[in-house]
Amino acid sequence: MGDIWLVGLMVLIYVWFPKVAAQNLIKNPRDQKTEHSLLINEVNADSPGEDTSEFVELYHTSGQTARLDGYYLVFYNGNGNQAYKVLNLQGKVTNSQGLFLIGSSSVNPAIVIPKNTIQNGPDAIALYYGKGNYKEGMGVTNYGLVDALVHKTMKTDRADTLVRVLTPGRDAFLEDSTFRTMDESIERCRGADSQWIFQVAMPTPGTDNHCILTSQLNASAVLISEVLPASSSEEFEFIELQGPHSTLLRDIVLVLIDGRTKDIYFTMDVYGKTSLDGLLLIGPAQSKIPVDLPFPENTTRPVLRGGPNAIALYRGNSSSFVLGKALPMTGLLDAFVYTSNEEPNPELLETLTPGRPAYEEKRHQLGDVSMSRCNCCSVTRDSLSYILSRPTPGKFNECPSKRFSQTLSFCLRVTDCQEWLLKLEEILMTLVQALHASCSCGVTAAYFKEPKAVCQDLGLVFTTLLTAKSEDQLSSLLLAFKTFLETPRLVSFDRRNITVESSCFKDFNVPELFPGVPSEIPEGTQEPPVHGAKLLINEVNPDNPGGAEDTEYIELFYTGQTRFDLQGYWLVLYNGKNSRAYRVFDLSGHHTDELGYFLVGSSTVRPAPMIRLPPNTIQNGADAVALYYSNTTLYTVNMAVTAEGLVDAVVYTSRIPEKAHQLVKVLVPGQRILYENDSHSTEDESLSRCHSLTAKLQSSFQVTTVTPLGENFCSSSSALVPPAVRISELCLAKSTTPYHFIELEGKPGTSLGGLSLVFLSGKEDKVYASVPLRGTIRATGLFMFALDGGDGHGEADGIDLACGLSSNKWAGG
Repeated sequence: MGDIWLVGLMVLIYVWFPKVAAQNLIKNPRDQKTEHSLLINEVNADSPGEDTSEFVELYHTSGQTARLDGYYLVFYNGNGNQAYKVLNLQGKVTNSQGLFLIGSSSVNPAIVIPKNTIQNGPDAIALYYGKGNYKEGMGVTNYGLVDALVHKTMKTDRADTLVRVLTPGRDAFLEDSTFRTMDESIERCRGADSQWIFQVAMPTPGTDNHCILTSQLNASAVLISEVLPASSSEEFEFIELQGPHSTLLRDIVLVLIDGRTKDIYFTMDVYGKTSLDGLLLIGPAQSKIPVDLPFPENTTRPVLRGGPNAIALYRGNSSSFVLGKALPMTGLLDAFVYTSNEEPNPELLETLTPGRPAYEEKRHQLGDVSMSRCNCCSVTRDSLSYILSRPTPGKFNECPSKRFSQTLSFCLRVTDCQEWLLKLEEILMTLVQALHASCSCGVTAAYFKEPKAVCQDLGLVFTTLLTAKSEDQLSSLLLAFKTFLETPRLVSFDRRNITVESSCFKDFNVPELFPGVPSEIPEGTQEPPVHGAKLLINEVNPDNPGGAEDTEYIELFYTGQTRFDLQGYWLVLYNGKNSRAYRVFDLSGHHTDELGYFLVGSSTVRPAPMIRLPPNTIQNGADAVALYYSNTTLYTVNMAVTAEGLVDAVVYTSRIPEKAHQLVKVLVPGQRILYENDSHSTEDESLSRCHSLTAKLQSSFQVTTVTPLGENFCSSSSALVPPAVRISELCLAKSTTPYHFIELEGKPGTSLGGLSLVFLSGKEDKVYASVPLRGTIRATGLFMFALDGGDGHGEADGIDLACGLSSNKWAGG
């Protein structure tokens, strides 16, 4: 072929590891990019009387049991800026909801402190991680700082040094004793822009923060919180409003509208003072449950009729509204449209709740359940914020909680996946409607949190967090989800029929169930911690920096997050070259730790493994780790790879060209080998389970920093997609062009940072070169890469980047 260059295979690789999006950056010398999810969640520093109900509540954002090893909680005195108390949290764990409580004995904390320990302010509470020398009497520092709250009880108090060191740009927070006549606390909540904020609230030690965002309530004055219609005059009915606490309401009108005719059939002026929790109850005067504002005398009951009907709050007074007439177009504060079977007037819906459907209440359930707002309080006029719930007049609504939650995922078979990434709300609403039609279980959009989407093999994978009000309800909803996805089905999205199924992977086989996993858990779904707990491979670190290879390990994890007996389980290591076992571990007689972790690894790994190995035991790849369960089969060294008794498996490599076809075929059929990319970190890294608790699913793993016997450090990469850059043209042989080149095509301005050109020989299956790219796609949408240095040519000749690859390597046929 003479001077002709032959490229056996050329691949454009995007080496893509998005930065961890941490709320609080830990200034740890070992790893400045580690994400820590432990936060100061609630503080009650000043309680009435002798301060016998003080507490500090920490929260791990996983919402699950988590170790607190390495964390310190430090209390600072604003007078002198020194630590007056330091708590080492080594050996401590959060509860199953991710909460950890330190406080007076009256709040049932994990760590009891004497009364009047937490100073009222101006002072600070700081959370640290690492090996800093944290001790009483030390000066304030931000070394190893994870989170902090500087607090005070008087507006005139100052804590300039504490603020400058711990919370720069954020003033000391005032625990306002006028908020409640009883007690109050400082709670952490998500603000309107999804950023963490602190606010004064009713104390909730050891339970979820209420997070009624008063700043948003002030903006809209008052919202419709709960509605209980009645079918007869004898039944109790009410409307509960929610607004700023202990606030006088005036110039507000409650308006009831017939959903068929759009006409007003009832009005009344709203006045009175909201409760300490910001609630105002409107209902019949003569009832067993006292109301704050009764219906006017001689009102025909029931006032709140079965749907279709609507409730609206307006600015103004009732004299401005005429019964039997249509609604005004201005002054609307909030609205709620509900129905049983008949659709309400579409013009009424568009006027009161544009773009939202009517809420469906069940007539046979009237008197038993109310319609309660559960997504408070960033939006108004939105039926998707409500659920059917037990009536709670004058109290906070009974809403789904993350403590009873499970991640759900399913696949939309679409070809234009990138466009669908922008339709998360539409996908969620369609899912809710289809699921409700399938199970008639009263599920609404308010049960779902944190929707995300990512493009994958055959379409778009949609993931969301399903929440519930109890463990039983969660199990029931999971069962409904399983039924919904038992077989692929067509669902209508924006007048298009799209196939929905459990997985987007080609030839994906649903894992067989093994001991401890009931059949009612849906495929493609992470199992709840109580129903469907199982043992999985959680982290694999086969390749360490340097030549010692003395920090290798394999971590198993029991999803029930408790001590688990490993009787009958086997761990088998396979060689990818001959597909035979080179090490076998009988795990009978062993058990996980109290959090469900079990570690097999080198003797120098810390924390120490339960089974210790000589250095360089776990091969770098292409190889596999497999977990089996059997009380009859004997797994032995040198046995051929088998799927008999297989519970979980990971097939991996640390070198791109290496393959293990037989291991993939038997252990994870239809999937791709995992690549432990050593460019992820200058230190050690591992393959960590991050994206699901589904067994034998390679896409569950990503490369992270190492975390033996601890929670994996997973990035939020699922919502991101790499830039679309493709190879447009090749010139690899002699021609009129004075140099050999590769032309790339993409969106103008797209950065090529993180992309590499990789050259492989088709004959030898060997990588010849890997060239990192830099720069951006030009305005023309093109980028020119000269392979042989460009022979002195540059930008004037259209070359954006050049390198000196020898053509001799590519010569031949």
